[in-house]
Amino acid sequence: MKRIGFVLLSITCLCFSCSDDNEEQVSTLCDNFVIIDSDVFQNRSDDDGTGRNSFEIINTEIENDCLSITIQSGGCNGDTWQVDLIDADRIAETAIPQRDLKVFLDNTELCNAITISTVSFELTPLRTDDDRITLNLEKWDTQLEYIY
Repeated sequence: MKRIGFVLLSITCLCFSCSDDNEEQVSTLCDNFVIIDSDVFQNRSDDDGTGRNSFEIINTEIENDCLSITIQSGGCNGDTWQVDLIDADRIAETAIPQRDLKVFLDNTELCNAITISTVSFELTPLRTDDDRITLNLEKWDTQLEYIY
């Protein structure tokens, strides 16, 4: 009987020791990681000649270590889009270090609707020894400040 009581007490303690903080950590995970590759940054074509891969960045937001990018493009619903964020693999040594980024969209959807989709990227691989870095995102007019 003592064993059953101990097991029940242990399970109860375990259940109550889990908090909403754990749920919050899961919800702040990013969809993808930024890719650091100078060759891809310089040589990957951002247009396949069909116009399907053309897009417009309509919003950006940095929250914690995630950069969320909202994209508008033609398509059905954006569920099949492959969106990559590529870093140029170089750091401009200014007062606040700077990195150059580019978004690439692979869109195989054949619908004519205008679709909006948001995707987020983990920024921690871009960190330097400083506590902040400026991100220059191609097709976005405003510099982004990533503070960590």
